[in-house]
Amino acid sequence: MTLTKLKNKSLVTDLDLSYSKRLGLPIEVYCPNTHETIAFGRIDHFCENTVTVQGQCYERNAVLFFGCPCQ
Repeated sequence: MTLTKLKNKSLVTDLDLSYSKRLGLPIEVYCPNTHETIAFGRIDHFCENTVTVQGQCYERNAVLFFGCPCQ
């Protein structure tokens, strides 16, 4: 993973996640422990603690989310 990806493609705020969800843009769910992408797809739902992608729930504090952040 490159520093550029961390800086330019990270989805951190609720605004970033809602932008991707509203436009139906896919996001990448990356596990920093295993250094692997564990999911890729559209956001079904998100809240303060979790993000659901393709029916699977992921903790926001345990994984990284990449996509197209709100500009």
